[in-house]
Amino acid sequence: MLTFLIEDESAFDADERWGYSLFECASGELVGSAGLRRTIASDTGALEIGYWVRSDRTRRGYASAAARALVDAGFANISIITKIRISMDATNEASAAVPRKLGFRSLGEVQREIAAEGHSGSSALWEMDRRTHDTQRAAT
Repeated sequence: MLTFLIEDESAFDADERWGYSLFECASGELVGSAGLRRTIASDTGALEIGYWVRSDRTRRGYASAAARALVDAGFANISIITKIRISMDATNEASAAVPRKLGFRSLGEVQREIAAEGHSGSSALWEMDRRTHDTQRAAT
C-alpha cells in the first residue's frame, strides 16, 4: 500500500494522474478511491476517470460524488480538455450507474483483456464533452 501511495503522489506531482482517497465523514474510514488520468496518448484533449468503492459501501453515492467533483475540476482547471471518459467492466451495474447519473453518453462496449477474476472481457465506455458539462452546470 505504501508503494502505491508513493507512486500515486509522484504521478500527481508530474501532472500525469490525480488520485484521491475517499473517506466516510461519519466514521472516518477509507471507503474508496477516485482519480483523473491521461490515458489516450493520441488524444491530448481527453482524460479518464477511475473509481472504486469498498464492496460494503457501494450504492451510497460515494463514486458519484467523487466523479462529479473530478469532472468539474477537470474541465475547470485543464483548458485543453474537451472530453472526459469513464470505462468499466460491462457487467458492473453499480459502476455503470455513475456515468448515467452524471449525464455521460454511452459509447457502447469494446472487448478487453480479462485482468481480474469476475471481469467479463468487455468494457462499457462513457463520455462527456465540455459543452454538455457547461450546459449542465448552467442549468443548476
